[in-house]
Amino acid sequence: MIAGPEVSHLVAQYEAACGTKEGTEHTSHHEETERAQRVFFENVEKLSQAMKDMGNPFQEESRDLLSLDTKDIAHHTAVELIGTHLEKCKVRFQEFMKGLEGEEESTFYEPIKKNRVDFFRHVPASVDSSKQKVLKEDCQLFSKLFISCQSRECDLKEFFRHENQSHPAALSDGGKLHTCQKSHLTTILESQVTTPEAEPDADTIIIDGAALVNSLPPRSSKTFEEYAMLDVLPTIQAYSTKYKRTDIVFDVYRPSSLKAETRSKRGRGVRRRVTGKGKIPSNWRNFLRENDNKAELFNFLADKIARVATPNVVIVTKEEDAVSNRTINLAGVAPCSHEEADTRIFVHARHATEAGSKVIMVKASDTDVVVIAVSVLQALQELGLQQLWVAFGQGQHLRWVPVHDLCCTLAEKSKGMLFFHAFTGCDVISAFRGKGKKSAWQTWDVCDEASGVFSKLSQYPPVVDDEDLKTLEKFVVMMYDRSSTAEGVDDARLDMFARKQRPYEAIPPTRSALKQHVKRAAYQAGCIWSQSTVRQPETQTPANWGWTKKGDLWQIVWTELSPIAESCQQLTKCGCKSECCSRCKCYCFGLTCTALCSCRCEV
Repeated sequence: MIAGPEVSHLVAQYEAACGTKEGTEHTSHHEETERAQRVFFENVEKLSQAMKDMGNPFQEESRDLLSLDTKDIAHHTAVELIGTHLEKCKVRFQEFMKGLEGEEESTFYEPIKKNRVDFFRHVPASVDSSKQKVLKEDCQLFSKLFISCQSRECDLKEFFRHENQSHPAALSDGGKLHTCQKSHLTTILESQVTTPEAEPDADTIIIDGAALVNSLPPRSSKTFEEYAMLDVLPTIQAYSTKYKRTDIVFDVYRPSSLKAETRSKRGRGVRRRVTGKGKIPSNWRNFLRENDNKAELFNFLADKIARVATPNVVIVTKEEDAVSNRTINLAGVAPCSHEEADTRIFVHARHATEAGSKVIMVKASDTDVVVIAVSVLQALQELGLQQLWVAFGQGQHLRWVPVHDLCCTLAEKSKGMLFFHAFTGCDVISAFRGKGKKSAWQTWDVCDEASGVFSKLSQYPPVVDDEDLKTLEKFVVMMYDRSSTAEGVDDARLDMFARKQRPYEAIPPTRSALKQHVKRAAYQAGCIWSQSTVRQPETQTPANWGWTKKGDLWQIVWTELSPIAESCQQLTKCGCKSECCSRCKCYCFGLTCTALCSCRCEV
């Protein structure tokens, strides 16, 4: 901004000296005009006011690169660019000079290419438009390999033991989790009981903090201080007139979380530091996509909520600890090692029950909470709890699910709900392609032997043996085809694809892929959800349960067997452009060419 006019002046002098343009003598400075001076002073006033409102940026203790007015923190690529800016500019200049000296036609007026970077970019929620194309190509490849297998008289049973790719089409979207509508399970469970039209009475309410923040976008608030005082605290104070105790439970965000992939699908927002005088971002949803933003916001709100003046007790979590607006014993809720509020909610439910609560209301809009509530009700009832409600949904869609009545209706099924929900798809476990919660529930109604396995793997510690896997294979086969007589998924794959002509994406996964899927579901249900009322639950490494760690992130182990084309030499096809020779792949393995080969040999 400062050097621009001087550079223009130097260019004008250079052009005049070269004779390309007539030089002009200016007797006054370009900024001496009345309009330029007025704009300059207005900008100075704005900059001064921004520093008064947001703080002096030159006194910031943080080493982050941030915007003066919004305090948005720049992406790490921008920081790297600035750190190497001088070196990159020298390289560009040297390339420019070589162009002038070289044989190529270059002029002095050709611009130097800029180093472009979006300093405060955000990554939107991922929308993979190529998923269907990749799946279609995957299905076509499987069909071609099947043709090759028949031409060379391969073992079809061995063929169907392997997946076409390193990730199963029945459980993944190009190597990513295949998701389903979890809320369909809540709809099924609601149909089992009668929900009241008016809000039932309770003495304690436990609120999912993240859901609360999502449901309270800033209205007239300009800063985070105003947001806490005008939007959040009045809502907390309103609960004090209905309940004797209010608990707000926030999530904890860890870099090595199993939910990293699920959260990455929501996109990444602009990083902004949360301070009392910090400006509220214009795009609230985009702000909440960034884990660091939410972590700072939740801690900021926890400090404000802990000082709120209410006639009832208010307890709020802050990372692994908990704080309250009253002096009470919080040893039963903190420190707590739960990462998700979905499970930590029930640590607070147990604490409230032990303190004398008889009726508890849990306010959350997540199917996981409903399922976990069903599984822990009996333990809470043994401590004296009489009723447990879950307020599910928002606005006009808000309804109250009576968990105590639901457990009576479900009977034995309530013991296996955790594994059933994880096995049929949740935030960290894939769902079966084309088979949602409704299809799985209907299969459970006719497959009674699955109840024992579901119940067993919903408890800690889970142990998956061969008999359990056989029962789950039968459940999956029935879910895909009620009339099938196959006992295992590998036989069912052969029968459905070859004889019933089902498309590749409509057949179940292999036994090897299903085994890893069962492990992940058992870990989620038996190791994490089943210990929801335990403040410091026992932990096991996910590495033994269908996961592998690369760097700081956990990645899914889809199957232990290699893909078909890599595991069977008989599926080799050559790429000879004319007739085959001694270098032909098929010839080297002692095989005859098939219709899939590129050569013109007679098959």
